[in-house]
Amino acid sequence: MATIRGHQTQVKTLQNGQPVDIVTVTSFDAKQDATFMRSKFVGNPVPEGDVAEEGWSGTMEMETQDAHLEDLVDALVTQNLNGVGVDQVQIVDTENYSDGTNRSYGYFDVQCKMSKKAWSMSDKVKKTLDWQASGRLKL
Repeated sequence: MATIRGHQTQVKTLQNGQPVDIVTVTSFDAKQDATFMRSKFVGNPVPEGDVAEEGWSGTMEMETQDAHLEDLVDALVTQNLNGVGVDQVQIVDTENYSDGTNRSYGYFDVQCKMSKKAWSMSDKVKKTLDWQASGRLKL
């Protein structure tokens, strides 16, 4: 089976179930947040392992062509500061495999923060969306 490449995956961001028009994603990463633990019992020479599931987190880096990401972040910040219910953000990650099948995961209850890089005249302006999610569902 062949390994897939970046053009065989898509990442979509949703705000209250509606697509946010962010199409210039240059990298996406997601990682499972979890803490390993070991219980050590008297009389047992081998500890018992466990893991505490804590959700998911990651980053999306994108080139800047418009203000769609800014609009999303500004709306979330304003709502948060006003103390009202913040819009729901979801991320959908789809992998298209070389055998014609695909798999999609939806990350839910997503919180975000943004950063920006603007270096020199010849470099592209890039923004990074750092995110954390309460969970992930297979779609």
